[in-house]
Parts: sequence; C-alpha cells; structure tokens
Amino acid sequence: MNILEKRLADLANLPSVTPGDQIHLTPDCVFVSGQSSSNVIKAFNRLGFKNVENSARIVFSHGKAEDEEIRQFCKEKGIRVIDCDLPEHFRAENKLLHGMVIAVIDEDMKCLGGRGAIPIVISPDSMAACLSAGSFTMFIPESVYIEINGALSGKVNGKMLCSYLVNIFEDSLIGNAVILGGKVLEQLNTDDLKELSYFFQLSGTAVGICSPGGPFGQVESVIKIKSDAIT
Repeated sequence: MNILEKRLADLANLPSVTPGDQIHLTPDCVFVSGQSSSNVIKAFNRLGFKNVENSARIVFSHGKAEDEEIRQFCKEKGIRVIDCDLPEHFRAENKLLHGMVIAVIDEDMKCLGGRGAIPIVISPDSMAACLSAGSFTMFIPESVYIEINGALSGKVNGKMLCSYLVNIFEDSLIGNAVILGGKVLEQLNTDDLKELSYFFQLSGTAVGICSPGGPFGQVESVIKIKSDAIT
C-alpha cells in the first residue's frame, strides 16, 4: 500500500486495501463549501435525514445568496460555519492538514492535496448521507506516481508546472489516484504547491496528493520527469 491507501485503510478500519476494493470510511473532516452548500442541505432534507453524526468534524463555509439558509441549518445541527478557507481555519486551531482525509463537495478543493491533505470529492446526495452517518463509501482507485526531479529554474512556478502536466497527460489520469513527488516539489513554496495541485482537478483524478518524499509504498504506475524538460 502507498501513502494514500494506508490512510484510507486506516479510516476504514481495514488492515489493507487494493485497487477495486469498495470501502466504508469515516473521514477526518467533512467540508461543505460555496454554492454547493445549498444543494447538500436540499439533499439532506429530501432524503429524510434529521440528525448529523460527528458534528465536530463537519465544517461549512459561508455562501452568498444561501448564507442565511446555511447558517440556520448549521445552527440547528451544531455545525461550525467559517468565513475563511479551510487551511486558515485549521492553522487557527493548530491542526495539520497533512495526511487528513477530507470529504469535500467542490472539485476545486482537490487543491488541498498540495498541502498534503487527501480530499475526496463526493456527490451532494453522498455528502448528505455522510452528514447523517458520519461516513461514506468509495472504491479504491489505481495509483500513479509522478516524480519530477532536477533543479527548478527561476522562471518556473507552480502554475507553469500545472499547465505542463495537464498538457502532457490530458485525460489519461481520469479516475486514478495521483501522487506527485520528487526534488522539484521540495523547491516550491506553499503558494506554488497550491497552484501545482490544481492539476488534480484539471486532469480528472479521483484523488491526489503532493508527497515530495515519494509514494511510500506500491503504486500501479511510475512516471519520471526531468525538470529541464519543463518549459
């Protein structure tokens, strides 16, 4: 098992997992954000759920037009509503994102993989069920490790790396778990890692994480890229 599979197996109370396995896991955090918040609340009511499980692990972000609806729902259910992004929220609570499995609703939350978190996107109905039960079901995807090594030139940043990878892989990674590693990642700052991690969303991965030290276990595919090829 690799860094992703080990964490998922742990939260599913399983000794091990392999690609294709269906697991039932309790995430470290459930994050419902933005315009999707209203859809989740509607699904929660439509499906007949009444109570939430593990409310201390659930975080909603404020919406716009739906702001009052969100706040009322969260007040009734004992759920926190934040006015900042999730990393900032956890910094204020002295909690590390690294290794944290987070159930999310918005695709752009996959960028949390740039901070070492493991965000897993689920549908509004699945998220509503997760609020009620405190857990959700998923299949373990095949893992691809992409290693980028070499010295990073001064003009190359996270956004350029993201574009380069998207152009190379196009839609070939859809549905896979992707681990990005290598010496180049050690040379990026927090903002660049965030920009790079939009690659997980743009390439259609099931889940992705930046792990400069490597996959820490078995993967189905390894791809190595030299930094001097990046333009």
